Amino acid sequence: MESWDYPRSPAGILVLADYAERNGLSLSALLEGSRITRAQLQTPEVEIAAVQELRVLHNLVRALGDPVRLGIEVGQQFHFATFGVWGLAIVSSATGRDAIRRALCFLPLTHAFSTIGFEERGEYGILSFAEPDLPEAVRDFAVARDMVAAALLLREAIGPDLMLERVTMKAQPRAAASADPVLFGTRIEAAAAANQLVIASRFLDRPLPQANAVTAAMAERLCRQRLEQQTRGLRTGALSSRYRALAAEAPPTSLRAFAELANVSERTLKRRLNAEGTSFRTLSADGRRAMAEALLADDALSIGEIAERLGFRDLSSFSQAFKRWTGVAPSAFRRRIRHASGDQPNG
Repeated sequence: MESWDYPRSPAGILVLADYAERNGLSLSALLEGSRITRAQLQTPEVEIAAVQELRVLHNLVRALGDPVRLGIEVGQQFHFATFGVWGLAIVSSATGRDAIRRALCFLPLTHAFSTIGFEERGEYGILSFAEPDLPEAVRDFAVARDMVAAALLLREAIGPDLMLERVTMKAQPRAAASADPVLFGTRIEAAAAANQLVIASRFLDRPLPQANAVTAAMAERLCRQRLEQQTRGLRTGALSSRYRALAAEAPPTSLRAFAELANVSERTLKRRLNAEGTSFRTLSADGRRAMAEALLADDALSIGEIAERLGFRDLSSFSQAFKRWTGVAPSAFRRRIRHASGDQPNG
């Protein structure tokens, strides 16, 4: 399982939707292919799968282009209010160092796709952002967004005078006019060896203006509870079930199509399915079988039309596959459904 593969609240997508609308991209275009509805975005209790959010990121980058520039701009739209109790735990911490510790401890409660680490070297603290295994454009966008959002949250927690000693990114903007973006007065060094935010230790030692020990302890307790619930959900809810849900309308007929729908590489998809004890072949067969059974239960289509809709080259191939799945021919299955429902065959 990938480090970023945890359920998320709709709050992050609402931020993307607001940015997209201001830049001429409709909500329907942003959500295309994600299986996320407008109603879900207005329901705080709803959980969005990481692969669904990745589809939204893909749509945004495809429509607006220049992933790094886009990530830098979008990252500045993420504030503490976006993160609920996680944001409260950070802003009520005692010091900047304490805030970073809490932030990384409960990172799965955020919308980050980067794996974030922290270390101190001499007079500096360094936040490092490891790149997720994602398609290049989405990866570059996600890292830039995560880095800028982290810097903005630190500034909101520590104070408006926070200065970054250095900002480096491995990717770089595509547009020449965006070659030297600036973050809080510090030039972002593109095409660097690592993705890092470097902060002077004096900022990490500073007491936070909204520090409150009681509030911080309460928020941390709630974060732990939420993280435990989330972890239990990931253990009991196989990732393959998410793919089935995403592909429910039209099961993909190739591993490549499946990986594209899930917005991960084919290699990653194979590895994750193997870890669950399944494979694309098994999931594809399950999906096609479920759709075949649903279509056979309705007389609207002939068996030949169902075979064509499911991507079989001819009726015979479909009949052989269906008999292999269920032990009966499609026609026998349809007769059984009719008999069980009390319907009579049409002619």
